[in-house]
Amino acid sequence: MSGSTDTVPVDAALLDAALERFIRARDVDADPADRQALAEWAAADPAHEAALARVEAMWGADAFAAALVRTMQPVMSGAARRPRRRAWPLALAASVLLMIGIGAALDLPLRLRADAITATGERRLVVLADGSRVTLDTDSAIAVTIDETGRHLTLLEGRAFFEVTPDAARPFEVAAGPAKVRVTGTAFAVGFSDDDAVMVQVRSGRVEAGAAGSSRALGAGDALRLDGAGPGIVTRPDPAQGLGWLDGRLVFVDRPLGDVLAELDRYLPGRILVTDPAIAARRVTGNYRLDDPAGSTLALAAVAGAHVTQITGRLLILHQ
Repeated sequence: MSGSTDTVPVDAALLDAALERFIRARDVDADPADRQALAEWAAADPAHEAALARVEAMWGADAFAAALVRTMQPVMSGAARRPRRRAWPLALAASVLLMIGIGAALDLPLRLRADAITATGERRLVVLADGSRVTLDTDSAIAVTIDETGRHLTLLEGRAFFEVTPDAARPFEVAAGPAKVRVTGTAFAVGFSDDDAVMVQVRSGRVEAGAAGSSRALGAGDALRLDGAGPGIVTRPDPAQGLGWLDGRLVFVDRPLGDVLAELDRYLPGRILVTDPAIAARRVTGNYRLDDPAGSTLALAAVAGAHVTQITGRLLILHQ
């Protein structure tokens, strides 16, 4: 394998087989027969033994543990808003496939608050009572209140694109974390970043976006990042990169692979882990499909010179 420091080469298919057996045997609810089966499989062939040794070394590596922590732990400031990203004890690391399977149950508090919600990998168009249209990205949720005084929406999770029906008597307001966006008629996107800041990007019309008692006026093509400290500097990014998800594409230029994979991970009904920080830091440029996040991950790994081990199609591990 390219970049590997091991002296014994290991076939990729054997590595996949060893990792799947290893995780099954390490599960906290594993049957003793699973552990015995792993031992017998390793003893049956020196190549099996070498593959298992590679997996054990990778599993115990600091980089892999850090990847698990980053994947399973929430940013504490966003824990209340995003209840499904709860912190898991490291003792459950071997049960990562089990963790992937129970995310829906942890979404219950969010579902109780939301008027519209999307599942992983889903995009959904919602037409509001006033005729305005909201496109929800994957893993996104909104709460809606429309009455004679105004139109009030809260982005609870993820990202959404708003096409607002003009109505000067009833301003359209979107709240997201510390930020508020107010308009009368326009088209714009609002979404949470990985660090719980709020990103606003305007496609047409004008909006006023503010946080922490300060606001900025934005026109078509403008974008703004807001957090608890207030609004940042107005920028004018490439619309294809910021709004490509509306067309089912992930467009990026000279970005770290780890950042791109974090975005793809939002669309995968599972998890993408990177065991080597050097792989995550490699710069990539591309335009990839969001309806096939696993295939896009495999293509990006090939570009970056990384190997991918897949387990049941729901856990993708990039390594040297």
